[in-house]
Amino acid sequence: YVRTALEALVAGDVTVDETSSPKLSLYRMFLSIWSVTGAQLETEPNDAPTAADRVRRLTPLSRQAFLLNALEGMSTSEISEIMDIEETKAKTLLKDAEADIEKELRTNVLIIEDEPIIAADIESLVEDLGHTVDVIASTHTEAMKAVANKTPGLILADVQLADGSSGIEAVEEILNSYDVPVIFITAFPERLLTGDKAEPA
Repeated sequence: YVRTALEALVAGDVTVDETSSPKLSLYRMFLSIWSVTGAQLETEPNDAPTAADRVRRLTPLSRQAFLLNALEGMSTSEISEIMDIEETKAKTLLKDAEADIEKELRTNVLIIEDEPIIAADIESLVEDLGHTVDVIASTHTEAMKAVANKTPGLILADVQLADGSSGIEAVEEILNSYDVPVIFITAFPERLLTGDKAEPA
């Protein structure tokens, strides 16, 4: 698409608006050519959803506004000029894109934490970010039961638990059966940085 746009420019098939900045004019010209093709993004085969997959699921106009802003650093006034829309419409498209991406990223969370106050604080943070807390487990056994009932999209785990059990061991056992991202929350990082599994990347 870039090559086609440049060839059309060199051949004189399209003209660049000289009253605007060259960069905005070039993007506007490219967008007009790309839109004629249906503004489709190429797909990449992938088993797990990626950030690119989430962007592809946005409506074409929201996706265009989002990419111009996120990748090219365009302001809403520049986006409105490139897309030939009102600035209020550009702002709405950006808000819609951000809301759709946030919705895609929401997941259910298992918290493994034995201190009630800390657990409540983590739960509040997680819910403020739009996620759902399924269970707060305070022991290895409770964590295993929770995962057996419902696979979490994310695990937040303490290292040392109330009954003397280990959050690390609970996570290792969970990861033997489920592919789940884990964030360890601990005051004892040296217990994780041992060179053994499971160790933070």
